[in-house]
Amino acid sequence: MMHYINKFAWWLNLFIRRNPSRFLFTDALLGKFLDGPEVEFFSQNRGSAVIWDVGASIGKLTTIMAKNSPGATVFAFEPNLNSLYFLAYRAARYSNVVIVPCALTTDGKTLSGTYDPDFGAPPTGPRVASLSLAEAIAKSGVPQFVKMDIEGAEFAFFESAESERLHSSTILVSWHSDFVHKPIPTVKGWNNQLVAPNLTLLTPL
Repeated sequence: MMHYINKFAWWLNLFIRRNPSRFLFTDALLGKFLDGPEVEFFSQNRGSAVIWDVGASIGKLTTIMAKNSPGATVFAFEPNLNSLYFLAYRAARYSNVVIVPCALTTDGKTLSGTYDPDFGAPPTGPRVASLSLAEAIAKSGVPQFVKMDIEGAEFAFFESAESERLHSSTILVSWHSDFVHKPIPTVKGWNNQLVAPNLTLLTPL
């Protein structure tokens, strides 16, 4: 009897850890909807480019870019410990996606991590690694296109001189002014085009 109880407990353990709700976070259900300003940037074929999805979350835009640019390599940066499982599940069938399970920072220092899916909630811990901009470029090369949605950290990122390493990249930045109580800046070193109230397109000068 104990043998069967143990087998059931093991099956239940795996079933729960595989998260039976994961089908809700697939391209079939959530991957077909793009906001108006997003369509132009994520639906184009970028050839054999290196693309960075910085703040990939559960991979909605990661897989859209991977599908529309099959010859490109899409590096999906995501430090949220909850989001990583769903990102991996969603991106598994795309051979041109590389998941980078840490934050992109200018200095490579560790950060307070979280397993809470609410990005606005205080971090739960533990601390997590980050990859510095210099390290990321050394691994992938300079990206042609960057989508950046990093929940307020974008302000400090572009205040750092390290961001100049991306001067040849086109970057679509989502600003989270409500998180840091700062106005959307004009970022030096790029042409700035506000394409939506919280969305700036940075193109090389």
